[in-house]
Amino acid sequence: MHNTLKTVITQRHIEPRVAVEAIDFVYANLIDVSRLQVLFPLIIAVLYWPLVSHSLIVVWCIASISIYLARIFLALAYKRKDPDNYSPYRWGLYFTATCLVSGLLWGTSGWLFFVPDAESQQTILYVLIVGTAAGAIIISSYWMIGYLAYAIPAISLLSLNLFFRGDVDDAILGGILFLYLGMVIGVARKVRVQAYSGINLRFDNLDLVEQLREQKLEAERSNRAKTQFLAAANHDLRQPVHALSLLSYSIKSELDSDRGKSLYIHLSQAIDNLSSLLSSLLDLSQLDAGAMKVQLSEFSVASIAASVQSEYQSLAEARNITLKVIACRGGVSTDFVLLRRLIGNLVSNAIRHTHAGGVLVAFRHRGEKVLVQVWDTGIGIPESEHKEIFREFYQVANPQRNSENGLGLGLAICTRIANLLHTTLTLKSQVDKGTLLSFCLPSALTTIDRADEVIHFDTDILTHKTVLLIDDDLTGLNALSSVLTQHGMRVTQSESYERAEELVFDVGLHPDIIVSDFRLAQQTNGIELINRLRQHPALVNTPAILITGDTAVEVLRQLQNSEIPVINKPVSANTLLPRIHDLLIDSNNLADEQSGLRIR
Repeated sequence: MHNTLKTVITQRHIEPRVAVEAIDFVYANLIDVSRLQVLFPLIIAVLYWPLVSHSLIVVWCIASISIYLARIFLALAYKRKDPDNYSPYRWGLYFTATCLVSGLLWGTSGWLFFVPDAESQQTILYVLIVGTAAGAIIISSYWMIGYLAYAIPAISLLSLNLFFRGDVDDAILGGILFLYLGMVIGVARKVRVQAYSGINLRFDNLDLVEQLREQKLEAERSNRAKTQFLAAANHDLRQPVHALSLLSYSIKSELDSDRGKSLYIHLSQAIDNLSSLLSSLLDLSQLDAGAMKVQLSEFSVASIAASVQSEYQSLAEARNITLKVIACRGGVSTDFVLLRRLIGNLVSNAIRHTHAGGVLVAFRHRGEKVLVQVWDTGIGIPESEHKEIFREFYQVANPQRNSENGLGLGLAICTRIANLLHTTLTLKSQVDKGTLLSFCLPSALTTIDRADEVIHFDTDILTHKTVLLIDDDLTGLNALSSVLTQHGMRVTQSESYERAEELVFDVGLHPDIIVSDFRLAQQTNGIELINRLRQHPALVNTPAILITGDTAVEVLRQLQNSEIPVINKPVSANTLLPRIHDLLIDSNNLADEQSGLRIR
């Protein structure tokens, strides 16, 4: 019983944050209300000065004014409260105490200043008491125990005085005042319910906002974790696939039987599929990391069209469908590599999901833009899935997750590349009829034909050239060495930073090209090593290639800033050999230019 009474008096059943809001509201309005109420005792003193004892009036008036002044000081102290030692219940108790004393003073005024013949004074006194009880509802109902502490003694004492000391009319008035007390308490309770509902609603909204913020942060954390996972998985998986690809190429010439050649074909297809899947993961990781930068150039539409036709014609023929590419005149202004990757992803995706008919790639003028469209007569996409297909790992009609249909990353990658190129992919599709994906590019003011820049691969360029291979993974090192040796290159291997330094600076090795893995032992990397080796006077302009399976953001940016050509794992011979070929030609051209300058 004692604990229950204590809880009611201190209002500790109210939720702490609601109690804080309620007490804040009470004390925020307490000064203005008390400034007005301090005049009420003075009015009573003036009215009753000729009718009752002066000393009684003075004592009562001073006591009443003191309560209102105490409230003002409390409100000022509340503004300077110590947040570390703050309790809304304690401040609520202070307020309740002032309400109780004020209620007792006004209730006893009906007894102290009861003059039956002074009807005007009595009326004003009663109006002040009941009017204050009504007016206090707006503020005091926020702390209900405080309101009750004032209203009950003030009105009930006044009513009892009328019952016991007045005539019949006074007794009736006393009964009415009791009814009035019940009414104002009921109104105060309703106001309190509404007030607390408003406070709780605001907190619910704040909680909802906080939950949304937490969910947003969690989604961002999940996205970062996904990117980090892709980066780690790419490196760990690319290393063995890199070696496997090179080794499979090396054993091709060793297979004589038909069965062996058939097994080689299947092995190559499996490696190509795995390499394609890992490349998709790398692309997505690079795009999320912001490591792909747009390099604007102007080139002919015909050059990009010819590139698409030549690369994907055999893939279309293998699926017994047609591939047609229609190019308009003129050129476009965009990033050639990113555009090539965007269209390539769209075309390969269209071919993969087309079982009959064909794929059409069309370039058309639309004002100052060039409209690029990729049509197919494939399975189509239900309208309900038009937004879903642009999400990572989402696939249409592949519940069994057949790896031959990809990972479901193609369109997600396309969307990100389109954003980089400041264009938007639009989709139109009907089930069993086909799909159209399109986007626009700015037309070029001048045209540069990229097709004229193609360099034919000449294997004689590689013969007798010395290459320094650096990799701390012996399997990958031997596999790469085998491929290069088959093409007549002289290979010198190094498994460490220190051994490579020794070969160049002590042994006197002067390679024609350096090929290094990015990640080396003892926290060193290929960029540092290549820069160190180029400090040798004979190797200042020696071309170099970095091989990496890393997709971490900081690594991708480091690679980009190095300006050293990069090949991503797994590396195929068809990718590596032309790159070495081109770099050797560029190196020879540079040497010829420097020689010509010396002659002149």
